[in-house]
Amino acid sequence: MIEQDSYWRKDLIKFGERLEKRYRQRKWSERTLYNIEKEVFLSFYIIRKLIERESMEGGVVDSQIIHARHIITMYPIVTGVTLSRDPKMFAHNYLFREQSVKLNLKNLCDQFIHSYIFSPFAPVRRDMLGIFFASDRQSKTGLYYITLIKVIEIIISAGRNRPIKLKLGRKSGAFKVNLGKLVVT
Repeated sequence: MIEQDSYWRKDLIKFGERLEKRYRQRKWSERTLYNIEKEVFLSFYIIRKLIERESMEGGVVDSQIIHARHIITMYPIVTGVTLSRDPKMFAHNYLFREQSVKLNLKNLCDQFIHSYIFSPFAPVRRDMLGIFFASDRQSKTGLYYITLIKVIEIIISAGRNRPIKLKLGRKSGAFKVNLGKLVVT
């Protein structure tokens, strides 16, 4: 049970800051992948708990629903093909038949919390750009993809308890998101 939500919101801000650093990640290991999955899982679990407790401003939940309609891509699986958990197989079977889908924030949380497939997308093992994911149930019909900046935006919005819009830029050849002053009261 969430008694004092400011503690949980501070964790969301911390997780958002850590994920932003993944844009400049150069060394990747099993431990790195574990930490990314843990931070995303915990963030969306906290967000879902805050939604269920009705501790989030309506604008945060509603704005994420509106934005999510345009940033979640779903790749339906080919009939008769079993979805592989191996990211190397994603491009081979799924990535050329994308479609936009509508997910509200609670459903997005559930997809991450119950993820059967969770694979950060970092071409050539650098500059993480997004996440492929699907719950066990969803994995029978397709695979979702969300950009890393959208994940960070959702997490930071929940941490601040107000909707925010982030922009991705490049500085000295590396991706950077200006998170501003991230303070939770």
